[in-house]
Amino acid sequence: MSRLHCHCLLILTAATAAACGSGGGVHSNSGGGPDLDPPTAGTVRDGNGNDVDTQTSTSTIGANWSGFVDAEGPIDHYEWAIGSSAGATDLQDWTVVDSPIAANSTLTLSNGVTYFVSVRAYDLAGNVSPVATSDGVQVMTAGGGGGGGGGNPVMASSLSQWGVTWDFDVQHQVGHFANGDWWVIGPVNIVQITPASTVVSGRTINGSMVNPVPNGTHGYDSTLYGQYAQAQYVYSAALNVATGVSVSQPLRVLAGSSLISSISQMTPDPVSFSQLSTAAVLTVLAAPPAADAFRPPYAGTDKTIRFRESQLDYARLGTLAPVAGTPTPASLAPQFARVWLDHCPSWISRFMHPVLNMPDYGRDFTAAMGSGVLVANMNFTNQQKRDMVLGLVQIGIDTCGNLLNGCNWGSVSSQCAGRKFPMLFAGTLLSAADMQNVGQTYPSGYFGPGSPNNASWFGEDSSTFYVQQTSAGVYNWGFGGYSASYLNLPEWGNYHATVIANDNAVWGADPYRRCCTANAWIGECLAARVMGLRTAWNHPAFFDYMDRYMQTEPAGWTQAWVPWHATAWNTYRPQL
Repeated sequence: MSRLHCHCLLILTAATAAACGSGGGVHSNSGGGPDLDPPTAGTVRDGNGNDVDTQTSTSTIGANWSGFVDAEGPIDHYEWAIGSSAGATDLQDWTVVDSPIAANSTLTLSNGVTYFVSVRAYDLAGNVSPVATSDGVQVMTAGGGGGGGGGNPVMASSLSQWGVTWDFDVQHQVGHFANGDWWVIGPVNIVQITPASTVVSGRTINGSMVNPVPNGTHGYDSTLYGQYAQAQYVYSAALNVATGVSVSQPLRVLAGSSLISSISQMTPDPVSFSQLSTAAVLTVLAAPPAADAFRPPYAGTDKTIRFRESQLDYARLGTLAPVAGTPTPASLAPQFARVWLDHCPSWISRFMHPVLNMPDYGRDFTAAMGSGVLVANMNFTNQQKRDMVLGLVQIGIDTCGNLLNGCNWGSVSSQCAGRKFPMLFAGTLLSAADMQNVGQTYPSGYFGPGSPNNASWFGEDSSTFYVQQTSAGVYNWGFGGYSASYLNLPEWGNYHATVIANDNAVWGADPYRRCCTANAWIGECLAARVMGLRTAWNHPAFFDYMDRYMQTEPAGWTQAWVPWHATAWNTYRPQL
């Protein structure tokens, strides 16, 4: 097993190094003279991730940028400004910032108005780049009945999110859910979905689905499962509702429906199995929801609006002090802003995970989720946590929708972890019984080879267990090389609940023990302890095995896939 590392290198020319070492305030260009060349301008994106065109906030403008380059050395700092027209600075004058991301949450923004962010970069010699300006973000707040907050309804005949555009035949009332996803009052006739679903070299791309059943069959991309397509894990042209959509052949989506539109990945990511670049959800409702409503799950046909942001009980979160290396909530929020598309059972779900929305591999997205829930339990303000928490809670709601509609993620612990805690997290903050009780409703356990009652709902539970004497002088049904000295030891086995023959008492016998499982579970395990959710989790072997793992595995990436997770564990686990 090997881990891919990404290194960011700053390469200085000899002239630049000499100038920096000379103590002078002006660095040199390759010709040895003073640097008179300004940096080149880059690209400015509205929002804290990929460019957004609309937002619901009436107090915050955020932006990020890249591509500002100075030929003679590094960028020293940036200045950014906000205006109500391209290039204007009437909302915020030029303000210094060191990082290529910024936000101002003290603004008063008007509904229906588009605001623009401008950025300029300075090099070490004080030269300033040309100004680059974003394409603007429009404030769109939903108003009208249904508890929508008052005001005039927002009407639109076209909506866009994450590169997907839906065009309607007429205008409809629209708005945003708490996490920023769109709703529209329907039924609606969609006359165009961009990018269009089409066939390229025999491959159907950019498919859309309505109310997906989470059984593995899908309508997104005909190459989704590659060589592993089999049984129900197949592309179904009948489920791709985007085929042939046009003015003469509109897609009619009824109220009470979720439309998921995907964009295929045309140049495969070398470290990802996914065939999708991104996906976005449009929810069609019969009446406007409350202004702070969470989106209902995308799976299944029940689109009841059950939860609101105002229900979130931040008091259920911890207030740990951040440890060295802890990221900020603002830097993590973009990882949870897009839909985590996961309505596919078992390990093969990684082919469905859009690369711009979430990591495809179970270890990686479980570790990412662990970062989010752990930072949520640190002493940042609720406002600082807000966007990140909204994304995490929405993922929990969606995961519960998948589970209740028949999905499960058991046995393959390197691929199938990370689904249980998002539900417990969301359920705890929302006081939602179905998510709070997921550990009791879907209990874990193992009753021996051939038993029909072996639980395989979640990867962490189906692979952690206590070594037991299963008959006279026999331990773990004779599998794994266990003896009396192992009795009651918290242990791990890949596929333990379904293929017990894979169990092995030797610590390094199965490389997945060290490369891809518990090293990604630290964040969720520690967060569950902070929030007092061990009883709700209802599988003690998971927590005891994590203690054993962290005590046994030496420091490094095999112990903690995200290094600061180990620091947090070593700092706070003795207290919890």
